Amino acid sequence: GPDGAGHYVKMVHNGIEYGDMQLICEAYDLLQNVLGVTTEELHEIFTEWNKGELDSYLIEITRDIFAKYDPETGKPMVDVILDSAGQKGTGKWTSQSSLDLGVPLSIITESVFTRFLSAMKEERVAASKV
Repeated sequence: GPDGAGHYVKMVHNGIEYGDMQLICEAYDLLQNVLGVTTEELHEIFTEWNKGELDSYLIEITRDIFAKYDPETGKPMVDVILDSAGQKGTGKWTSQSSLDLGVPLSIITESVFTRFLSAMKEERVAASKV
């Protein structure tokens, strides 16, 4: 393709990953906080998901993190890691490009917004006390 086409494809790929990761996070939140699923059960669920249509690297590494425990506290690692996601900007660029082109990418754009909120750890903690 024309100059920069490969970079554009990579940007869109990364944007799609943002959406995938957001869906995984929302599934995790629902399973744990609504249904009360334990970390061990989450590991089993994600193991099953990774055998079917949802088989992917992201499901695999999510499954793997549910099997890890913090050596200092003995708690599941997922419960002790910082709940703040960084970003390199590719999801935002994908959303901006979609707006420029008039193409709706709601999941990707919402995942970018969620990452912005995630990075505001101090503000989230303060707001939770109100």
